[in-house]
Amino acid sequence: MSSLERYGDRTMRIGNPERGALTEILRAAVDQGYIDLDEYEKRVDVLLAAQTVGDAEVVLADLPAYQRLIEPAEPEKLGTPDWIKWMWFGFSIPIGINLGVWLVVEALTESSVYFWPIWVMVPLLVVGVALTGAERGIMRPAEERKRKERLRRKRNQR
Repeated sequence: MSSLERYGDRTMRIGNPERGALTEILRAAVDQGYIDLDEYEKRVDVLLAAQTVGDAEVVLADLPAYQRLIEPAEPEKLGTPDWIKWMWFGFSIPIGINLGVWLVVEALTESSVYFWPIWVMVPLLVVGVALTGAERGIMRPAEERKRKERLRRKRNQR
């Protein structure tokens, strides 16, 4: 059915491959009990005589299988952006090195050593948490709204 999806214009002509695929939708509608055999025959006659996408849609528009076909799926949720992953990876390197050096020094000395890696960890963690929070709380919802608006516009064009 991907061959029909490329037609945004209802006046676009269709051929036998599209008619065959659309006939399969009608056959499935009979199998699922949405239409009876008499209605199927009438719709197939109209479909086989159809020359444009708009002509074919007349007999398919009320069928759930066709609606699922033409309605684009909801966009999938946005994942964590690569820049966030790389930021945390980059922050983990100096934190890890400083913690490692501190642990070695702590293990080799008999007295307790001041926990100086805190001066590296705190600023990096504050910046990382702030940027991640901004991405999750500001940037991601804005991007989701844009994606939903694009989907809504695409649906209204049909």
